[in-house]
Amino acid sequence: MNKIAAVLTSIENVLSRINTVVVAACGILLFLFMLMEVGDVSGRYLFLFPVPGTREIGEIVLAYVVFMGWAAVLANNQHIRVLLLVDRLPLRWQAWLELVALLVGLAMILPIAYYSFELALKSYLTKEIAFTYAIPRWPGKTALFLGSSLFAIQFLIMLLSRFFTILSGRITEKNIPTVIEQM
Repeated sequence: MNKIAAVLTSIENVLSRINTVVVAACGILLFLFMLMEVGDVSGRYLFLFPVPGTREIGEIVLAYVVFMGWAAVLANNQHIRVLLLVDRLPLRWQAWLELVALLVGLAMILPIAYYSFELALKSYLTKEIAFTYAIPRWPGKTALFLGSSLFAIQFLIMLLSRFFTILSGRITEKNIPTVIEQM
């Protein structure tokens, strides 16, 4: 059990780094879109010629920025947590409740990942385009699938890692607080 827990923890660390790179790439993409938006506004008011398709491209960019960040937020423990009651429980119960929370999160995101794949595939096969310009809409819908899939993988790895860490006996009354802080 110790080896399984150690391997899962190292996979979790690698996945966390991958998610950080994905978020950095989305940040660069957002910056480039902001430059495009500045060009659009400047072109509209200074030259009476806006950049065509800025709104449609913005929808796609924002889809990637929002959905691809979910897994990184979970991996870096930057989500909002209300621990009013959980903090009053024994430390071992806190670890088990963390497992329940990860299991519920995984159960909620898996259907989203599954149905978003169908949505993106249908958009791609029907060659769905935006209303004003012929910009394809499937890349934005693919962002939901990719982001929710990364999110589900992050939930699964964290769930398995915490589970095997608890089962291996590595969590004792002395080291539970450090594991809870990492969760």
